[in-house]
Amino acid sequence: MKNYISNLRNIATFAVVLLHVTAPFVLQFNKISFASWQLANLLDSMLRFGVPVFVMISGAVLLDRYEPLNTFLSKRLKRVVLPFLFWSIIYFIFVYADSFQKFSLLELFQILINKLLKGTYYHLWYVYMILGVYLFIPIIRKWVQNSTKQEIHYFLLLWVLTLFINTDMAKYIPSIEVLYFSKYLGYLVLGYYLDKYVTVNRPKNTLYLIFFVLGTALTLLSTSYLSVKQNQLNITYYNYLSPNVCLLSIGIFLLGKSLLEGSSELSINLDRHSYGIYLAHVLVLHYVYPFTIHFTFDRNSPLWLLIYIIGISIITYIISYLLIRLLAINKKLRPLIT
Repeated sequence: MKNYISNLRNIATFAVVLLHVTAPFVLQFNKISFASWQLANLLDSMLRFGVPVFVMISGAVLLDRYEPLNTFLSKRLKRVVLPFLFWSIIYFIFVYADSFQKFSLLELFQILINKLLKGTYYHLWYVYMILGVYLFIPIIRKWVQNSTKQEIHYFLLLWVLTLFINTDMAKYIPSIEVLYFSKYLGYLVLGYYLDKYVTVNRPKNTLYLIFFVLGTALTLLSTSYLSVKQNQLNITYYNYLSPNVCLLSIGIFLLGKSLLEGSSELSINLDRHSYGIYLAHVLVLHYVYPFTIHFTFDRNSPLWLLIYIIGISIITYIISYLLIRLLAINKKLRPLIT
């Protein structure tokens, strides 16, 4: 695997952790100082690339290879589903532990099955999405490998148009059905395209940075403007399937491809356990928060809020990594946790 892919995945994983620490402060619109809220809004806007980059990496890695259908499904589904089921049960126990005595074993089993259909915890939505994407990879792979660059341009153009459906521009879009090109499959093809066809170099890094800054600015300003105008939080432009988030995700991906060529044993280990870190970090975060109760800081101070968010994120990320490494020592347990 290319080093930049591994490093990008590590960055995206930490970005998701940082995003989940930041999100509660974004939700406190009109409850904390406007300056502090804008800081949280800025961080949230900058970090929106995490999930799109995950999907783009899948496109870069999986679309440019050949595997028999059975081999692909067996490897991918096993790699994703087993840890997902393990951690889904862990989160189910975490949520319902205090209520076990209220239900019979049959009732608990029925509740678990119902929860598994939709997700036992909020961050697990990503697994349902990526499983849906994986089911299409054997089909999309054949197409991209036999398509010209122009044909891929055509697909991506139509996909980008669908991103505007999730913005205020939707009212200006004709009622032509273009949803066949929508959702996360576009990020899959985009990742393949950027990896295979876009040649990066240092002089272009400024352009990639502009993509990231412009996408972040559009997200930040749109969210701020709509929230202030409506006097309530409006997160329309936080949508991963929006043109502004797509733009900043492209910027991060190309910057990573250009700059993240190095490798180390630590980065390889972090990458190897990135899926496990993603699955475990929300649980870890719930146990990290209580230790901060006695850490008093002024939430109306952007500087103190920034220090708090970054500190909690780093601690959560490190503990999540160490937890996964510890569990992975058991070879029988290893396939279930990461």
